[in-house]
Amino acid sequence: MHIHPGSCADQTQPPSVPFPDITADTTGAVRQSVVSEPVPGGIPGGSYLNIHLAPSAQLGASTDVSFTPIGCADIPAGTSAAGPVTVKVAAPQKNGAAPAGTVKLAYDGAQHSLQVVLNASGLPAGSAHAVHIHSGSCAAQGAVLYPLPDLQANDAGDASLTATVDNVATAPPATGWYVNVHMGAMSQILDAAGNPTLLFAPILCADVTS
Repeated sequence: MHIHPGSCADQTQPPSVPFPDITADTTGAVRQSVVSEPVPGGIPGGSYLNIHLAPSAQLGASTDVSFTPIGCADIPAGTSAAGPVTVKVAAPQKNGAAPAGTVKLAYDGAQHSLQVVLNASGLPAGSAHAVHIHSGSCAAQGAVLYPLPDLQANDAGDASLTATVDNVATAPPATGWYVNVHMGAMSQILDAAGNPTLLFAPILCADVTS
């Protein structure tokens, strides 16, 4: 986590205030306080707080996936150097919009098949993303139940996917399933040993409810 000059919409400057890494718990929540090294000028207004995908020891160049911001907040230009200042951290926008989407599941009991229609926007231009139906929920993620084809974004960051999953014994439950869109394509989210890579992180997630 760093403070950078600039804004969440214009992330071109190197960090000016680094912080110790923050760590999410098993639910994905962060509940901790961190303190930077001394900052003689105080809180820099007209800057932004950036939370990166990877910890400091794994950060590569600004173009590397490890540097990908997963949370960002602008610090207003008029902020007092002494603070305090409270900012709202949110997923940064891509192509002028934050990643968003809808997914529709339709079960055919006679054919024991499940049709999935997924539409998304605000994705990185030309990016590909693994998609799975999992057991559990976005807040308590579980095992993969049904893999789907990769979701491919166009140059505007829009993407759509229609797929049919066969041999689905029962209709989706009222709760207990979720659809996960990962940051990377299926070929990128696991290493040679089958362990999750940084690109396994979800870029979109939706709980399935009836």
